[in-house]
Amino acid sequence: MLGKIIVVMIILVTAVLSFVFFYQNVPGNPIELEAINVIPESSVLIDYGAVPVFANNLRFNHNQISYFIDWDCSDARRESMIEGFDIFARKMKIVSFYEFRGDADIYVNCSDTYVPMGERLFAAGEGGPSRIINASVFKTIEKGNIVLYYDPRCDHPIVELHELGHVFGFDHSLDPENIMYNVSNCNQRISDDMITLINDLYSIEPLPDASISNVTAIKRGIYLDFNITVLNEGMLKMDAVNLSIFADGKFVRDVEFNETGIGYGRTIKTTGIRLPSRNVKIIEFIIDADDNIPELREDNNVIKMTLPSQ
Repeated sequence: MLGKIIVVMIILVTAVLSFVFFYQNVPGNPIELEAINVIPESSVLIDYGAVPVFANNLRFNHNQISYFIDWDCSDARRESMIEGFDIFARKMKIVSFYEFRGDADIYVNCSDTYVPMGERLFAAGEGGPSRIINASVFKTIEKGNIVLYYDPRCDHPIVELHELGHVFGFDHSLDPENIMYNVSNCNQRISDDMITLINDLYSIEPLPDASISNVTAIKRGIYLDFNITVLNEGMLKMDAVNLSIFADGKFVRDVEFNETGIGYGRTIKTTGIRLPSRNVKIIEFIIDADDNIPELREDNNVIKMTLPSQ
């Protein structure tokens, strides 16, 4: 009799354990998770006032900026352009320039082409950013270009400073005495509000900025499927970035992203990640959980998701 009872008990325990194992490990119905936190919109607190610019938050991602002046430029144009770099650096103080005979940040070339701009007007030069990376926070200038059409006609490098201003993102001014006025005269100078703007903009430390976006996650019983994109919205490239996944505060796994350039993103789609329990309520995706990478922002690194409200 006792033997039969023991056999029955063994069968019951085995059945219960089998059911528990089956319940815990067999995928359930797919449930799409919902985000329960909102990442604040990006903002950079710089007062542009009435200073005309091509775009807000447009800048080089470094303060020591290289230039190369083409060998075709006359001595007069070369000397005047170098003087323009020197004056700009002295006025702004926060940026500096150095000549680099290679892949420089700013390329200066010269031409004798006559470019008419209307009655009795002609272009003395052209300038502006020639390559920009447009991330959501900053628009990073990768390259700038200046063309000088004539030898200088003023003691002050008016044309050179005007075109250099365009490279840094300044648009034309309505003030005839401003260096950015669209018709040159020898009395024009860099304005105080231009100096203030450059100092405010370039006082921000250039850093990468990892941001989570486009997250979708589906829970199937004890398993998690997700699709997530990590963007670099900063001014420098990111080296390998770590994405950590937590379930109800318990670590699940890490996913490593490779180097990500400015304005680029990496997307990972993963299925069948096992969770600690079938009853998990909150999933967290955290970039750089160990806080090893300094960034422009830290408030866009965490997404929390939960089961939809009934």
